[in-house]
Amino acid sequence: MRRIGLCISLLVTVLVMSACESEDEAQTFADRDQETVKQTTAKPMSNKNKQDFQTLPSDMQLAIVFSSMIRVSEAFDYGIGNPEYFVRSSMTEEEADIAKENLGAIQHANKPLKKQNTEAIALLQKTRNHGMSRNEMQQLKENRAAFFEITERMIKLISQVTPKNAKKTRQQLDQLKKQYTQYSAESVKIMNSIVKKQGADKAAFERHLEALLQKQPGQPVLSGLY
Repeated sequence: MRRIGLCISLLVTVLVMSACESEDEAQTFADRDQETVKQTTAKPMSNKNKQDFQTLPSDMQLAIVFSSMIRVSEAFDYGIGNPEYFVRSSMTEEEADIAKENLGAIQHANKPLKKQNTEAIALLQKTRNHGMSRNEMQQLKENRAAFFEITERMIKLISQVTPKNAKKTRQQLDQLKKQYTQYSAESVKIMNSIVKKQGADKAAFERHLEALLQKQPGQPVLSGLY
């Protein structure tokens, strides 16, 4: 398996896929992606793990925090990161209804994903060397807030699509996707900066991050790191 590091192409940028040519193909991708959203949402860290977290070296702590955030971004990537799967410039009533139905997984996961991100931000403030990256941590917090604002707007637009407004909705979604991708890319840059500012061992950090991202969501986040 290829190495997973903090680089845009491997982590949280939107998947680059061509638009589907047929309704059946679009539905196939949508079904697969909605299932992936459900699988990507992680379970909260237990109180014991939060206590254990305090004893870990900086590279492990940051890997745990950022893997959680990356999971959140991945869920949105699969859920709405490719709006061309949901909305086309010309749509029938049935296609508009299907688009709304396919929002189900990400709408259901939206609140838990926001909570997961909030918990990750809180955990970041408890990292061993958090005082060395206060400015970057604030930047990341603001970046994630902006990211969620964009996802909310995308979800709302897709949920209100009709044959009449499909063309305008698609144009708006195309613009929002650019911002979505921008915030995702910026978050990765800020994460890299935090790793550097906190003086973490970058090689060890990337090794732990890769191990965590290879785990199935719901597995104990601290197992296998000792």
